[in-house]
Amino acid sequence: MSALLALGWLCAVTAASLLLLSRHAAHRSTERVVRACHELRGPLTNLTLALGEEGGDRPAALPALTLELARARRAVEELSAAAAGRVAGDERRGVEVGPLVRDLVAVHDVAARARGRRVVLADVLPADAHVVGDRARLAQAIGNLVQNALDHGEGTVRVAVDTHDGAVHVEVADEGHGLRVPVDALLRARRRGQRGRGMGIVADALAAHGGRLRTRPSAGGARMVAELPAAPRARRAVAP
Repeated sequence: MSALLALGWLCAVTAASLLLLSRHAAHRSTERVVRACHELRGPLTNLTLALGEEGGDRPAALPALTLELARARRAVEELSAAAAGRVAGDERRGVEVGPLVRDLVAVHDVAARARGRRVVLADVLPADAHVVGDRARLAQAIGNLVQNALDHGEGTVRVAVDTHDGAVHVEVADEGHGLRVPVDALLRARRRGQRGRGMGIVADALAAHGGRLRTRPSAGGARMVAELPAAPRARRAVAP
């Protein structure tokens, strides 16, 4: 009887463990779906505003609009992968960060002007800012940094790119009150509808490329930095 009792307890513990694992997997899948929906909303909003802008230079804006379509497509791929219980894979190609940031600034500035704000390039873009990775997912990361500055900051959002110590840095700064909690706390929270979810997308995308999200000291406003390892010269050819 004791052997049967022990077997029964073992079965019960095993069943409970499997149930907990199943619920954990379901939670992770749900979180991926919510994240993909979060990411899909931004590009679609930006595209709608840019296409409806009066007097806009459509040919000049085409690369920026194409980038937003790539972000939206990436989000759809993540939705499909989450529904199938898997994670969407990343490409590994040469990416020139300067043009990527320039296009993101252009399309986000349209959305910012609709709110009486601006998104501008703060400095001349360096010619040697190359990384290896998935262009659409990097656009997700930097786009979310800019969007967070618009949603939670104030004034003009300034975006800059610099390279040093074997890394490419994309800084997004606003004129608001700065972060209310350290960035690590934001990443731990990742609550629906709050800054943490967008920051989580940024941090995960950067980590997948060997990078990280950090901050820089600021007298006012937040200064968020996406740091990525610079591509070796042998891998700087940008794929079409």
